[in-house]
Amino acid sequence: MENQQCKMLRFATAGSVDDGKSTLIGRLLFDSKSLFDDQMESLRLSSLKKGLNFVDLSLATDGLRAEREQGITIDVAYRYFSTPKRKFIIADTPGHVQYTRNMVTGASTADAMIVLIDARKGVQEQSRRHAIIAALLRVPHLILCVNKMDLVGFSQEVYATISRDMLSAISELEFESIQCLPISALEGDNVVDASSQMKWYTGKTVLDTLHELEVKIEKDSPARLSVQAVIRPRPNELDDHRHYAGRLTGGTLEVGQSVVVLPSELPSTILRINSGFSAQRI
Repeated sequence: MENQQCKMLRFATAGSVDDGKSTLIGRLLFDSKSLFDDQMESLRLSSLKKGLNFVDLSLATDGLRAEREQGITIDVAYRYFSTPKRKFIIADTPGHVQYTRNMVTGASTADAMIVLIDARKGVQEQSRRHAIIAALLRVPHLILCVNKMDLVGFSQEVYATISRDMLSAISELEFESIQCLPISALEGDNVVDASSQMKWYTGKTVLDTLHELEVKIEKDSPARLSVQAVIRPRPNELDDHRHYAGRLTGGTLEVGQSVVVLPSELPSTILRINSGFSAQRI
C-alpha cells in the first residue's frame, strides 16, 4: 500500500469574511516555494496597482476580475502544490453568506477543512456555520486557525478564549479529529515555519498538521463514486466527450473496470481516471 504520508490531500479553507483564507493559502504556496518567479512578479505588480508596499499573497487565489477589484472571494479557487511529503489540492472558498453554496461545492470533496477565525473578532456566525456544513458533508478533519495573532499582540489569552469558545460551539459535531492553531497568515507565523512570537505554543504548524492527516479509503468495500459535476470539454479542443467528477467514498476504481450507473442501472466501462494532477489509477 502507498505510504500514508504520500497520499494526496484535498483541503478547503472556510470562515467569515476577511478572516484571511486567501492570505493563508498564498502564504502556504510562498513559504513552501510553490510559486514560480513569473507568478511572484504578477503578484508584485498587482499589489503595486492596489497601492501596497508589500506583496499581497492573497492575490494568488483571486481568479475573477470581480474578486480582484472587490478584494473578496466569490467563486471557489483551486490551487495545487506539493512538498517532498505530500501533494495537495486546495479549495479557497468564499466567506460571504450569499456565496455559501460555493463554499459547499469546495468542501464537498475535502479530506480536511481549515476554518479561520479573526483573533480581533472572535467566533462569528459563519465560523460556526462552515464547521456545521463540514460535519454534514462528513469532512473527516477540522483545523481551527485563530488568525491575525499579530494584531492582538500574539496574546495567548486571546487564543485560549477563542479556541475554547469555538470548541464549545461545535462540541456536538462529529469529526475524526479537531485541531486548533494560533497563526498569522500575513506574517507567516505557524503556517509553514514555527513562530518566534508565540513561544508559548508548542504544537504543529499548519503545514505539519496537513502532512500528518490520515486519508482513508475503504478498499474492501464496494466502489462508490458520487457524481457531483459533468465536465464537457470544448469541441474544438478535444473530441466530444464528458468527464464525470465526484468523490470516491469507498473501494477502488481502475481503467477497464466495469461499473453500473445508478439509478438507471446502465453498465459502463472506465476509460480514464483523473485525480487532480494526472490520469492515473485511483
